[in-house]
Amino acid sequence: MDKPYSLYTITALSIFFYLLTYFLYKLKIITRVTHRKIWNVILLVCFAITGISGIIMTIIVNYKLQIPFIEELNFYHVDFAILMTITGIIHFIWHFTYFVKIAEKFRKIFSGREKSGTHIQNINLYSDQSISYKTIDKWLLIPVLLLGFTAITTQVILLREFLSVFYGNELVIGIILANWMLFTGIGAYLGRSSGKLVHSAKFIVYSQALLGTLPLLTAFLLDALRNVIFPIGSMVGVMQVFYTSAVLLLPFCLLSGFLFTFYCRYFSEKYNTNFISKIYSIEAAGSITGGIILNFILIYFLQTFQMLTLLLFINLTAAVIFAFRNIAGKHRYAILILSLVLLFFPVYFNLDTVSRTLLFVNQEILAYKDTPYGKLVITGRGEQLNFYNNNNLLFYTNNVIANEEAVHYAMIQHPSPKKVLLISGGISGIIDEIRKYNIEKIDYVELDPWIIKLGKTFSNSIDNPVTRVINMDPRLYVKRTKKKYDIVLINVPEPSTAQANRFYTAEFFSELKNILSLKAVIQTSVMSTENYMGEEAKKVNSSIFNTLKTVFRNVLLVPGEKNFFIASDNELSINITAKIEEKQIENTYVNQYYIDDALLAQRSAYITSSLDLSEPCNTDFMPIAYFSQINYWLSHFKFNYWLIAGILVIFALVFLFRLNPVALGIFTGGFTASSIEMILLLSFQIIYGYVYQMLGIIITVFMAGLVLGASFRNKITERNPQIYLLLQYLLGIYCILLPVIILNMNNAAPFFVNIVFILLALLVAMLTGMEFSLASVLQKKNIALVAGKLYAVDLAGSAIGILLITVYLIPLIGITYCCILAGVLDIYSGTVWMVKKVRE
Repeated sequence: MDKPYSLYTITALSIFFYLLTYFLYKLKIITRVTHRKIWNVILLVCFAITGISGIIMTIIVNYKLQIPFIEELNFYHVDFAILMTITGIIHFIWHFTYFVKIAEKFRKIFSGREKSGTHIQNINLYSDQSISYKTIDKWLLIPVLLLGFTAITTQVILLREFLSVFYGNELVIGIILANWMLFTGIGAYLGRSSGKLVHSAKFIVYSQALLGTLPLLTAFLLDALRNVIFPIGSMVGVMQVFYTSAVLLLPFCLLSGFLFTFYCRYFSEKYNTNFISKIYSIEAAGSITGGIILNFILIYFLQTFQMLTLLLFINLTAAVIFAFRNIAGKHRYAILILSLVLLFFPVYFNLDTVSRTLLFVNQEILAYKDTPYGKLVITGRGEQLNFYNNNNLLFYTNNVIANEEAVHYAMIQHPSPKKVLLISGGISGIIDEIRKYNIEKIDYVELDPWIIKLGKTFSNSIDNPVTRVINMDPRLYVKRTKKKYDIVLINVPEPSTAQANRFYTAEFFSELKNILSLKAVIQTSVMSTENYMGEEAKKVNSSIFNTLKTVFRNVLLVPGEKNFFIASDNELSINITAKIEEKQIENTYVNQYYIDDALLAQRSAYITSSLDLSEPCNTDFMPIAYFSQINYWLSHFKFNYWLIAGILVIFALVFLFRLNPVALGIFTGGFTASSIEMILLLSFQIIYGYVYQMLGIIITVFMAGLVLGASFRNKITERNPQIYLLLQYLLGIYCILLPVIILNMNNAAPFFVNIVFILLALLVAMLTGMEFSLASVLQKKNIALVAGKLYAVDLAGSAIGILLITVYLIPLIGITYCCILAGVLDIYSGTVWMVKKVRE
């Protein structure tokens, strides 16, 4: 198809014809109505031809019809689409003032100057200290407490469920959390209209029942529709993750956000005072309770749908109690019957088994376990066992090629290996390969103890006198151990997540070197590039190769089912099978009958020469390999990595320059809080290691800080604008100083590291909680309007912060500059507030 489209010709003719009809109208030869009718008809004709031709081409392509005029039809389709676009621009210009009025309306909404409707009468909007918790009906507070409890529990459970269905990297996590916060914020904003509700008590009862039902329904639909909407075994792209999570999360998030604003208005009217800060604190207290119970109790004993059924039972019980206390007549019995019906299905049917059967089609599910580290499933097909974690295949048994390559390429490099450190993957059969050498000790480190427990049920490969199993974060073990090893085999997933990237950094390789013997060899691996290396794959491989070269004198790349990187200060040889023959190791695949050393050397040299030696090294606080790996994953879907970043930046700029000073402080505070929380969690894993309980403690402490901050603000000030300015500057200073504290924790005592990170999480959360609490009394508007807007803006800032910082900025500019950026934004919002007050 060499013929070009007529873009310039059609554009020129359209402008000429429009000017012609315009001048005819000005010369009064035709009327203004006729002039516009002509272009209305042109728009209609273009729309009809473009639409019909598009449908015809879709049918031709989908059903592979052989139509001779398909190329001509395509040209007509594009040419009329060009004309339709130009005509559309003309119509936009005609109605420009209409769109200006719409934009002005939104501008007033974001600048805080919109008409808020009827204000709540006789409420002291500037004060929230006229009533104490002791005078409040405690039964009325239970729905608010359960809102926070249900929201945090649902968020964690559904996030784990989404990660078990889709590809689990930080981009996917960020998209899901961003959708969560976006729709919750929209729900809070829609809650401004909650004053129109006539029967508040009935609304509370039925919304409580719905709040408990939606999480279970959402999780089941996610599992049930995965293999219906998307082909079995296919990779799900970014846009599919976005719209799937958006559709499924929409009902619950809209409801929970709406309820926050509703409760703020309901209690403010009932007790004749500004109740926003108290609702914020109570909801956060519910989140703390939910986080503790889920992370430290439920996750260890219950499966996904068992936890969601318990959540349903709690909410339905609260709805029934509230109904019998506050509603008369048939509605109390209606909610009781409804509750019994809703509880019947999850209690009678084992939804955990049903959902996994739907996910793992044509596979026999032998065992499954929800662990703190993910959703572990073992399936069987014939004599092969498949081990999945979060729906990602960890390994499968009887894979002779993978097991032999993972061991012998490195083991054969050492003259006499005695002590081996194996990081993950021992259940697959790797240990049997290691034992072909005269090994004295194998230390097998696995983070998730449930992999070992379930693995022992189906495999006896680790039951031998030389193997010692260590359930600990591998990086934490490497830091703590005093042992020396001859061989270290790293069998972890590729650096597609921030957690996995920790095992591909210069700092980790340096830590490994401290526990190596004189002629020791280490091996790690990433995806195979076969005989061609794409640009994204080149960046990943180059970064890891260059990182290893900064620590070890020699690095050898051996291509196989994966690209194996072997590193040592001793000499390395690509003559693998010759050494195998020399040591008389009996292998099925890694031998001279299947592998030709000369060909292997040629492929190794070709791939090594293709690497970019200028690619930056991968470090803990600037994880460039993780960034490149995500980009490589996105290349499968032809998706532009920077599209989401561009959209986020545009939204951030709109908020930064259009919000009024009070809302701007909440936006930057939300951005900072979410960004710093993610940075603290990532930094703790880097410095200390992955300890699930400690990460749960940091998140819980963060929620507690929000409550303490909101409560403490009530004790130090009622509505002091200078305190609001101070809080924003304190957040900015905190962010700028944070990298200095984190970088000095690397060699600190473990107990001291734990205490410092807890205090850091508590401090930023307290400042954020105080800021939100104070903002709620600084604006004299309708309570529902203030609550909805502040909560929505807070969540918008959090969503943008999580996605922009975690996915883009940390890999590109590092943790230090990310903290500085967050600090600068807080100082900017504080300065805007100060300038406003000076002008007043």
